Amino acid sequence: MIFRVNKQEFEKAITPVSIIAQSKSAESALNGVYIEARGKNVVLYCYDIEKGIKTTVDAEIEEEGRVVADSQIVPIIHSMPDGEIKVVVSENNIINLTSGEADFQILGRSSDGYPAIPEIKGHTAFSISKKQMKNLINKTIFSVCKDDTNPLLKGSLFEIKDNYLTVSSIDGFRFAVRKEKSSVDNQNLDVSFIIPGRAQLNLLRIMEDNDGEISLELANKHIIIMTDNLYFVVRLIEGDFPKYEKYIPEYTSTAVVNRDELIRSLERVALVNEKMHSSAKLNFAGDTLKISCETESGKINDAIGVETSGEEKEVLFNQSFLIDALRCCENEKVLLRLAENGKGMVIKARDEDEVEDSYYLYLVMPIRSR
Repeated sequence: MIFRVNKQEFEKAITPVSIIAQSKSAESALNGVYIEARGKNVVLYCYDIEKGIKTTVDAEIEEEGRVVADSQIVPIIHSMPDGEIKVVVSENNIINLTSGEADFQILGRSSDGYPAIPEIKGHTAFSISKKQMKNLINKTIFSVCKDDTNPLLKGSLFEIKDNYLTVSSIDGFRFAVRKEKSSVDNQNLDVSFIIPGRAQLNLLRIMEDNDGEISLELANKHIIIMTDNLYFVVRLIEGDFPKYEKYIPEYTSTAVVNRDELIRSLERVALVNEKMHSSAKLNFAGDTLKISCETESGKINDAIGVETSGEEKEVLFNQSFLIDALRCCENEKVLLRLAENGKGMVIKARDEDEVEDSYYLYLVMPIRSR
């Protein structure tokens, strides 16, 4: 295989494809970037059964062929001088890249056995702004379950209905919900689907940072996302995702707190808090929130002003969980709604700060004291 390609265009095309290749698959045959020169284009894709990404780049093809390259090819391309890169692949899959005086040789491997990326046709097509998609993912992804105890929770539920888009994530210790006026081009759309967390992180990395849109197609078991000359197919998680409404507890007291002050206090707790404890004691009483922690490494006592009403409360929370949620709140002051012991704390905007087109709610479960 021999082709010549513009360095900048080649790098722009292969970088997002390499993102999936960098996540090691259990099957070694699925590692790496598939490169095929044919006609007037170089086809690039990576596929790991659960998700795949594909694109093309214009090139001058002297000899057609195909090879699988390790993702290390991306930093090599990045390091090469601007201009034209000549790529030559030998019969034993050695990849030679030259540009100016730079000359690299890396080992590739045969593409035999590398699965073809499926060309799936969806039954429902729509588009959404990149800005909204990024915001909704960034504000909920931290609550996606990280382990395999419940595969259903390893993704987020996306619901489009009544011209609103809602994303919810639950990991058993907390949940995150974001609801916004939808930028979807079909106002009558009524669909829901569960996108795996890892695929969401991939999508954040491959979407260019501009005000454009992404096109989506829902299929029976997949979602196809098309953006910036990229074809991204993701196998959806199947099952009935828990509805967040049933987890919202009745509250017995509330507190209005300055978001940044609470974050800074919790970060101070983290300085002395060992990972094995990961808890901060929050005592709500009157106009003061006392925050404390004591471990083998040291102890801290801190306090910030609050506006409380209802019963006094003293609860243990994982400070990292609280910080994750608070950082996703936009308002200067947030409302904390505390339920009976063991039923969690809801973090949301104050009623006077809520706007019609945007809504958020986070629930963090307390740590049971021993």
